[in-house]
Amino acid sequence: MKIRLHVLDTGTRVRIRQPRAGERGIWIVRGRVAGSGLTDPAYDLNHERTDRPRVLRRSRLRLVRATALTRR
Repeated sequence: MKIRLHVLDTGTRVRIRQPRAGERGIWIVRGRVAGSGLTDPAYDLNHERTDRPRVLRRSRLRLVRATALTRR
């Protein structure tokens, strides 16, 4: 049986499902956390405006915009 993974690339913009205090707004994916597992991987995120860091699981993230090749 194959498992389909939804991998988020660096620079992808996401929102958080059911945001808690300080988690509103758009977040930018910095990368995947090593050893976080295949079924629900964790990602390093930075808030778009404040640059605040967070680490969250894929199940809490909602895709806003995918990475464009011309953006950095």
